[in-house]
Amino acid sequence: MPKLDRETIRRWLEDHDWSVKRLANECSVLSGEEFPEGTMRNVINGIDPVRPGRIRLIARVTAKYGDGLSYATLLAKNQ
Repeated sequence: MPKLDRETIRRWLEDHDWSVKRLANECSVLSGEEFPEGTMRNVINGIDPVRPGRIRLIARVTAKYGDGLSYATLLAKNQ
């Protein structure tokens, strides 16, 4: 499973003044599936890999609330 490019997602969160908790909550609302804050934190920090569907979900949330990050942009380059 892939990992997120942590610098890219961290920069997006900082630029939009978002917390990891808010991103997790918005992903949960959009998908209707629980995306726990701790899981999101591990994904953002590059500790845990993430399912491709959840990467697409994060991309959808970033597009809905900002300038949007594509699936390809969110993927870590050094897998």
